[in-house]
Amino acid sequence: GPGATNLVTGLADAMLDSVPVVAITGQVPRALIGSDAFQETPIVEITRTITKHNFLIMSAEEIPRVMEEAFVLASTGRPGPVLVDIPKDVQQTMMVPK
Repeated sequence: GPGATNLVTGLADAMLDSVPVVAITGQVPRALIGSDAFQETPIVEITRTITKHNFLIMSAEEIPRVMEEAFVLASTGRPGPVLVDIPKDVQQTMMVPK
């Protein structure tokens, strides 16, 4: 949501200073992405040039893999920020751990 825009300066500084950071943000439900829904902020697009990588998780099954990859990317090579954006309906999905 709009609160994610408060991360922009910190992510830019982390990129410039080579500081490993994994930022996790919330997004509107998947069905509303791209519709200018209330509190929708295209944070992946906003931060694309100031992060090493961005993820928009579209299913709960992706979360373990993406989180592991985010931490690896943030801390390997030249360290830097990685953003993981998770839509509200994905956050609320019930899963059984494997």
